[in-house]
Amino acid sequence: MNGDAIRETFVRFFERHGHRRISGASVVPVNDPTLLFVNSGMAPLKKYFTGEKVPPAPELCNVQGCIRTKDIDDVGDRHHITYFEMLGSWSIDGYFKERAVELAHELLTGDLGLDPRRLYVTVFGGDTGLGLPADEESALAWERAGIPRDRVVALPAEDNFWGPAGDSGPCGPCTEVFLDTGEEFGPAYVPGGAFDTKQRYIEIWNAGVFMEFDKGLDGVLRPLPFTSVDTGSGLERMELALNGLDSVHDTSLLAPLVRSVQDVLGEKGEVLHHHRVIADHMRAAVAIMSDGVRPGNEGRGYIPRRLIRKCVTMAMGRHQERFDFEPIVEAVVGSLGGTYPHFATEQTAVMAAIAQERDEFGHTVRRGLDQLDKVIAQRGRVSGSDAFNLFATYGLPVEITRDLAAARGVTLDREEFDSALRRHKVLSRGVPEGGERRRLRTGDVLPAAVRGATEFLGYDTLESDGVIRTLFSGGTTVEEVEAGSGADVIVDRTPFYGEGGGQIGDRGTVRVPARPGSGGEITETVVHDGGGFLHRVEVTGGSLRVGDTVVLTVDPSARVMTAANHTATHLLGAALRSVLGPHVHQAGSLVEPQRLRFDFTHPRALTTDELTAVERLVNEWVLTDSHRHVEVMTQEEAKASGAISLEGEDYGEAVRVLSFGDFSKELCGGTHVDHTSQIGSFRIVSEQSIASGVRRVVAVTRQRAVEHSIEQASSLSEVATTLRASPKDVVSAARRLVEAARTPKAGTSARVTGAHETVVNDIPVMLAQAEGSVGGLREEARREAEERGRVVLLWNASGERKTLVVSVPKRLGDRLRADDLLANATRRLGGGGGGNAVIAQGGVDVPPTRESLLEVLTETRPG
Repeated sequence: MNGDAIRETFVRFFERHGHRRISGASVVPVNDPTLLFVNSGMAPLKKYFTGEKVPPAPELCNVQGCIRTKDIDDVGDRHHITYFEMLGSWSIDGYFKERAVELAHELLTGDLGLDPRRLYVTVFGGDTGLGLPADEESALAWERAGIPRDRVVALPAEDNFWGPAGDSGPCGPCTEVFLDTGEEFGPAYVPGGAFDTKQRYIEIWNAGVFMEFDKGLDGVLRPLPFTSVDTGSGLERMELALNGLDSVHDTSLLAPLVRSVQDVLGEKGEVLHHHRVIADHMRAAVAIMSDGVRPGNEGRGYIPRRLIRKCVTMAMGRHQERFDFEPIVEAVVGSLGGTYPHFATEQTAVMAAIAQERDEFGHTVRRGLDQLDKVIAQRGRVSGSDAFNLFATYGLPVEITRDLAAARGVTLDREEFDSALRRHKVLSRGVPEGGERRRLRTGDVLPAAVRGATEFLGYDTLESDGVIRTLFSGGTTVEEVEAGSGADVIVDRTPFYGEGGGQIGDRGTVRVPARPGSGGEITETVVHDGGGFLHRVEVTGGSLRVGDTVVLTVDPSARVMTAANHTATHLLGAALRSVLGPHVHQAGSLVEPQRLRFDFTHPRALTTDELTAVERLVNEWVLTDSHRHVEVMTQEEAKASGAISLEGEDYGEAVRVLSFGDFSKELCGGTHVDHTSQIGSFRIVSEQSIASGVRRVVAVTRQRAVEHSIEQASSLSEVATTLRASPKDVVSAARRLVEAARTPKAGTSARVTGAHETVVNDIPVMLAQAEGSVGGLREEARREAEERGRVVLLWNASGERKTLVVSVPKRLGDRLRADDLLANATRRLGGGGGGNAVIAQGGVDVPPTRESLLEVLTETRPG
C-alpha cells in the first residue's frame, strides 16, 4: 500500500465505525501561542477536549500535516522526519480505553493486514511523582483483543504519558503499538527486560492517548470535565511497516524527493545521509511556507530559514556552489499537491522565497565555511565562542556549524555557545536575564471555574462595570494584586476591545468604586483562547481582588483614532483592488491609534500614478460620508453576499459583516467609525516590499494625515526656496541640479555598490558597501537618508580598519538614533566610534556584512 492508499484505508475504517471525517488544519496554529507549529493531530482540536468548544461530532477522524522541530537534528536515520502526516481518530466524551483498543487491533490486523505476531504494545507503568497508578485497564484490553501479556510492556511517564501539546492543557496516559522489524535490527525483547524503541521495535501508532487530566501552568494535574481518546499514527512510518521498508525515506512519500536530490547533486547510486536530510528539509520548508510563513530571524520564520540554510550549506559542502532547489520543490508538490492543493497554488511564491533565502545566504556561507576550516586547522576543535562568531558574522546557524564540525571529527562546545548567545541578547536588548515578568498567554489553560467568554460591550459604550473573575500575576492565578504590581485581569464583561483582526487592544483605566483609590492603568487587552478578555493592568493604587465589581473606562481618544484607521484599512483594501485588480488579497494588517499598516499581494512596486489613484479614491469615499452598516450572519451567507474575508482568520460560526456604501463589505469584528467622514483625511506615508510578491502600505488618518500634508507642503516650500524656484517648478529644478552633480569633486564622493533595501521592525532601511573617503560616505549616507526617508548603513571594507557610517532621517528620529545603532554594531563587530542622533561613524574590527548589520537592526528596539 502506498501513502495515498493508507490515508484512505485509515479514514474510511473510522468512518465505517461512526466517526466523522474532518479536514486537516494549517501547520501554523490559529490563536495558539503555546505552539510554534501544529505538532500532533489533536493540537488544532484542543478546545474540544477541555469543553471550551463543541465538536461537530463526538467521534472524528482526519489526516493532519505536522511539524516537529525537536526531530530536526535526528533526521536522516530510519524514522525521524521534520514534516509528517498524522492519521488521527478521536472520541470526545464518548468511548474510552476498551473500545479504543478494540478498534486499533481490528484496523491493524484486519484492514491494514499486519501480522499480529509482530505487534507489541506499551502501556503507562504508573508514576509516584504524579500520583498515578499503572494503566492495568489498557493492558487487560489488549489481552482481550488478542495480544499476549508478554508483548504488553509497561513503560514510565516519559514514554507513555502524553502531553500537553504546549506548556499546559489536556493530557493523559497512552498506549502505543510497535512493529517488530526483525532480528537484523537487534535482539528480541525479553519480558521484564529493556524494550528497544529505537531500532528493532518501531512505533507505528499511538493507539490511544486517554485524555483524563488538565495540566495547569502550576504543573498540577486536575481532572477534565469528561474523558476522551486521541490516536495518532505517522503515515510515513505506517507505510514503512506495511511494506517492510528499511527507512521512511524509502516510502512512496519521500523516495521521489530523495531521487530528486541525487539528481540535483549529480550523485546517483547509494542513498547517503545528506540526500535524506535535504529531501526532508526541503519538504518541511515547502509545507511551512505554503501556509504563509516566510524565512526570518526569529519565531516561526526561523525554522524554514534554518532548514533552507542547512540544505544550501550541505550542497556547497558537496561542491555545489549554487544549489538548484527547484526540481526538489517540484517533486514535493508532485508528491503532496494532490492531497494538499495549496502546495501547488503557493508553489511560485514558495520558490521565490527559497531563491531569495539561498541567494542572500549563499554568498556568505562560503566565507563562513572557509573560516570554520581555519578554526579547525588551528585549534582542532570548535569552541562556543568560535561558533557564536560564525553565527554573528557570517549568519552560520550553530546547528550547521555543529554538523560540519562533526563531519570533520571535531566537537563543538554547545553550552559555551548558548552562554555567549544569552549574553549577546542581554546586551542587545538592555534587559536583565529573566527580568521580564511572566504574563498569561492566550493559550494557557485556565482553571475550569473561570473558563468562558467575556461579554464585549465596546461596540456601544466606552465605559461599563464588570466583575473580576480571575487575576493572574507572577506565573499563576492569585486572589489579590496590590499597587506596584502587574496583573492580567479577566472580567465577566468589558467595553475594551481585545486585540484581533489586526487591530490592537484598547487601553484605559480600571477602578474599584467600593475602595476609592484602588485601581490601575490598562495598557493592553488581548483575548484568551477560551474567550475571556485579558486586561494587562499596572495596579497604581490600593489593590484588585477576585470578585471585585470594577468600572472599566476605555481611552476615548485612542479608540476614536484606532476606529478611523481600521475603517481606512477596509477602504484602502477596496481601493487597491479597484486600481490594481482583483488579484490583490490582504496578507496582514496592523491598526493602532497613530497609523495603519496594510500588507497585500502584488508582484511589483506601485507607480506614483497608482499610489495617487489609490489615495484619491479612498479620500473620495471618505467624503461620501457613507454610514456603517452591520449584519450578523453565517459564514456561508456572508460568502454568498460577496463579503471579503481574510484567509486563515478564525471568525467563528456567526460572523459580523461590515459595509460602507457599495464599495466596502468585509467580515470584521473590530471597531469602526459610524460614518466615513469621521476618517477626516487619508494619506499614504510609504509603500515597500516586505517579501516576494507581498507589498506594504503605511498610512495615516485624521489629524495625523493633516500634519503629514502640512509637513510635505512645508518641505516643498523650503526646497523651492533653496532651489530659487516656484513649487510647481521644483521637480525640473531638482533634476537640473542632480544632472549638474553627476560628476562629483575628487575626494568627497562615495561610490555605492550592491545596495540592499528592506524593512526591519517597520522601518525602511538601506544597507550597502561603498568606496570612498569617510567624508564621502557621511555625505552619501546623510543624503540618502533624508531624501528617501530611511535608515542608511554604509561601510567601506578596504584597508585594515573598516569604516561604518550610520544615518537616521529626521522623520525617524523619535524611533532610532544613529549613535545607538553604531554602538550596537561595534559591540558585535568590535571597534568604536561616535556621533549623534542623525549621523554616526566608527571603525570596526570585523568586516560588516548585510547579515550582521540586519541582526543589529533587528535587535535594536525602536523607541
